[in-house]
Amino acid sequence: MKQSNYFLDGCRLTVDEVVQAVRGELGTVGLTGEAIAKCEASRAQVTRWLVDDAPAVYGVNTGLGNLKDSVLSLEEHLAWNKTIPYPHAVGLGEYLNPAITRASMLIRANVLSRGYSGVRSELIHRMLSIFNQGIAAAIRELGSTGLSDLGPLAHNAMVVSGLEEAEVFYKGQRMLAQDCFAAIGLEASFPLECKEALAQMNGSTMTQAIAVYACHNMQQLINIEKKIDSIWAELGLLPFAAKAKVDQAVDKAFRIIANTVNFENNITCDNPLLFEAEDGYEAVMGCNCSNTQIGYVMDLLAILLADKANVMIELFNRLEREKNLNISGIREHALARVGYIQSLCLPASADSLPTKANQEDHVEFSYGAARKAMKALQAYQFLLSSLLGAVDRLDAAAGNYSKVQEQFPGIDAERAVGSKQIVNINNYLSHTFDLVPLLNNAD
Repeated sequence: MKQSNYFLDGCRLTVDEVVQAVRGELGTVGLTGEAIAKCEASRAQVTRWLVDDAPAVYGVNTGLGNLKDSVLSLEEHLAWNKTIPYPHAVGLGEYLNPAITRASMLIRANVLSRGYSGVRSELIHRMLSIFNQGIAAAIRELGSTGLSDLGPLAHNAMVVSGLEEAEVFYKGQRMLAQDCFAAIGLEASFPLECKEALAQMNGSTMTQAIAVYACHNMQQLINIEKKIDSIWAELGLLPFAAKAKVDQAVDKAFRIIANTVNFENNITCDNPLLFEAEDGYEAVMGCNCSNTQIGYVMDLLAILLADKANVMIELFNRLEREKNLNISGIREHALARVGYIQSLCLPASADSLPTKANQEDHVEFSYGAARKAMKALQAYQFLLSSLLGAVDRLDAAAGNYSKVQEQFPGIDAERAVGSKQIVNINNYLSHTFDLVPLLNNAD
C-alpha cells in the first residue's frame, strides 16, 4: 500500500482540497489514526446490536420501509446488504463528469471517517483505494431528489462493493468495475456488512460534490472576469458603475455560499447516527440524510449569475455604441444565454414533494438546485467567452494584438467573432482554468 500524503479526519476537508485531491495534487489520500479509532469504536457497538436478543435498531438489524420495525436475522441482513442497491440504482440521462463522482467518493469517505455511521474502517480504506487509483464511478445525471442521493449513491455503493453490473471510468474508458479492479490489482468484490449499504447510500454527497465544483467554477469565472475587466479599462472603455455594485454584492453573497459548502463537506450525512452514551452508543434518527442548506445556496448561486448576466448585456451594448463594433450576432447569442440563465432561477428548494408513502415528508430537491447552478455556470462561461471574443476583436481593431494575450496567454488568436472562435475560447478557458462541466460529454 502506498504511503498516504493527505489524511481525512472528517473535520477539515475544503472545496479547494477536494478539487486538488481529485486532480491528484495531494498525493495518496488516507485516514488519520483518530478517525480509524472512532470508526472501530462505533463499529463495535454495531456488532453488539447483531446478537439475537438485541433491541430493534433501524438500519442496523431491521429492514427498511414497511420492515423498518422488523428485526432481521444476521443472514437476512447480510443478504439484504447485497441487494438493496439494485432497486435504487435507476439513474437516467447522460453520465456525470468523472471528476464529480470522484469528488463524491472522497467526500463520502470523509463523512464516514467521522465515526458516527458505524462502518468498518476497512470500508473507508476500500473507497480510498478506488479513489487513489484514479477510478470514477459511472453514474448518470438523473436519479435523486436531494433527500438522500439514493440513485447516484446506490451506483457508487455497487462500485465499492464490486457488484457485477457496476461500471466505472478509468483512464477515459467506461468499463465494468470488476474488470477494472482485476486489471489494476484491487480485490474484485468487497461485500458490505450490516449498516454499510445504508451508510453508503443514505446521504447527499453527490449533491455536495456538484456544489463543490459549482463553487470552484464560480471562483474561477470571477477570476476570468476580473482579467477581462482590466482589458476593458486599458482599451479606453468607460467604467460601468452598476457592474461594480453588482460584483461587490455577488462577492459578498458568494462568500456565504462558499462557507456553507465548505462546512457541509464535513457533516455526518447518514441515518441513523451513533452517539456515545453512558452504556455504549445510542442510535439517533434525525433525517440526517438531507442537504437542505446546499439547496438554498445553489439556488442563490443561479440568481447571482442571472444578475451578473443581465449586467453583461450592457457591456455588449457599449461595445457597439461606443466603439461601433459590429457584434450584433454575438450579442443576440448572449441575450439567448441570459434568458437561459434566468430560466434556471426558479428555486428548486422552494418545492417539496413527499416520497415513500409520506415516510419522507420533506424533500428539498437540493440535487436539482445543484445541477441548475452548474448549468447556469456553464452558460455564464459562454457569455464570458463571447465577451472576450468581442474584446479581442476590439483589441485588433485598435492595432494592438497584445492586451488579450497578456491576460490570457496562448488563447486562440483567430479574430473573426463567430461560433468557432467562441467555442475555441470557451475550450481554452475550460482547460486553462480547470472549469469542470456537469456532464461527461459536455463541450
